[in-house]
Amino acid sequence: MTDNLKATAIRKKTPAEANPFEREQLRFFLSGDDLAAMLSEVNPSMAWLPMLWEMNLVKNERQLIAWIERNFADADAVRDVVANIRFFGQESASFLDYSLNAQAEMLPPLLAKCWSLVIRHMRAAKHNRARSEWYEIMPQLKRGDHSIALLEQLADALRPKLKVGKRFSWYDSAESRVPEQPSDLMSINFEVDEDVSSDDVLAAWPDKGAPEADEDLLSQLTGALRGALADATDVGVEGSEGYSASDTDIPSVARDRQNDLRAGFQAIVRVMAEVWTRLLAKSSVKALAIAANWRDSQFRLMRRLALFAFANADVPSDFAADMLIGLPLGELFLTHSTVEVYRLIRARWKEFSAEKQQQILLLLCEGPPRSWFREGAEIDRFIDRSRFEILSDMERCGLDIGPEATKILEDICARWPEWLPKPSEQAGFHVWHHSGTRERGDKDKLRGTADAELVPEARSIAAESFLEGDSWQGLCASDPDRALRGLVISATNGDWPIDYWGQLLWSRSAYADDRTEQKIAQSLMEWPKVGFGKIAPAASAWLKDHAKTLPDEFLWRLWDRIADTTLVDPPESDNE
Repeated sequence: MTDNLKATAIRKKTPAEANPFEREQLRFFLSGDDLAAMLSEVNPSMAWLPMLWEMNLVKNERQLIAWIERNFADADAVRDVVANIRFFGQESASFLDYSLNAQAEMLPPLLAKCWSLVIRHMRAAKHNRARSEWYEIMPQLKRGDHSIALLEQLADALRPKLKVGKRFSWYDSAESRVPEQPSDLMSINFEVDEDVSSDDVLAAWPDKGAPEADEDLLSQLTGALRGALADATDVGVEGSEGYSASDTDIPSVARDRQNDLRAGFQAIVRVMAEVWTRLLAKSSVKALAIAANWRDSQFRLMRRLALFAFANADVPSDFAADMLIGLPLGELFLTHSTVEVYRLIRARWKEFSAEKQQQILLLLCEGPPRSWFREGAEIDRFIDRSRFEILSDMERCGLDIGPEATKILEDICARWPEWLPKPSEQAGFHVWHHSGTRERGDKDKLRGTADAELVPEARSIAAESFLEGDSWQGLCASDPDRALRGLVISATNGDWPIDYWGQLLWSRSAYADDRTEQKIAQSLMEWPKVGFGKIAPAASAWLKDHAKTLPDEFLWRLWDRIADTTLVDPPESDNE
């Protein structure tokens, strides 16, 4: 009975909450001959998973299966398993799949869905099929093998596959609300093996090959992309409205610096865009048929491919104009579809008939649908900003927007006289990543501001200039040493702005002051315990980049602090 009471006390605690004595208690309870049975009986928090491996109690993943099965109905168990998904593979997947099928009807639908995704990841985790396939496919392509069987293999290698993992956020805890979808409990991504890149595929695919081969490849890739998008939609990370996984992965369908370091859907889309461009030069009939298929798709990313295609001067202008007219209204202004919309308008506007231009201008003057904005947002301001950006860019490009649109643009400028159009290269992009030499206008807004006033002044600028260049981000990129000085002063007053610290930590600009690196580490170690979990992901990424140059006295203390914080899920919210 005494042992049972002790086990009950341990079960309620995570590693972060348990003291050394309680950790030894758990080791004692689990050090017997049948770890699997004891784990299922004692049933400690699954946050102990990595500790059990560190204690050398777990010899193989089979010992954990009964424990997981007992916790199918626990949302925290989902979080803990995906945080330690590296420990599991196909063997666990087979056993858990059988058990889940037996219990599925008794589980809440959300948890049944989550566990099915976890099992899918486990099943695919260890065979690395895409890696082995690409190294088999590449020499065959270079030999001129364009058989349908090989193209199916290539399409499958390029198709993004489901990956789950620990959900990170800098913001408030999601545990204070009831999870509604799998992405509330885990990160969900669609990834291609890192050894398969669009550049490698395009280098192996003949530039001057037969148009029929290009057509066959595009047909296979279109089917693979459609399947991946359907899968992503089913699990809730892709949709017809709002920002989605494909927006994150693909800032631009056309080649652009903003695509650097992006993965996921990026590779297959870049291959499709470039092979289609090659096909257009060989057979416009075949190329237009494929682009029309993309245009009529239910998936926004397919429509982005069509927008990219119709910007080409060899496509009839009516195709391009009708594409804009038929596009869902929100995609003219919101999500990364706008990058292709701006590109198409710039390239083809002067070729459109007056009637087509007027139809498009009516849509641009209307602005994005109000239903696309969350409740409580400054919707009128957002709509004005969306119309302002596209109409002012058209004017800057010398495109005739007519008297009605001109009047609307003038009225918006009168309401918001502080607004300026984005730089030309940024037009259409809602997220812009840059080096320290770009977006100089942002940091200039803080020029002359005393270090002690940097954080308050940056907040004031952000509050007054919605959607304009981020002054703090510009400062972090151009002068991270000064940004740190402002944050340190703010911290001495008890103010630790997570978003501003995050932008400094994610910035990869070089420090001019050789003390800045150590000062950042020291500040992170002094960060208040409450709230450190919110900055831990950015701190971890920063530490990884500076591990070779940071003195050991800072490196390992900060390493331990981040590790202790991330043994359990950090605070989260619906705003990742």
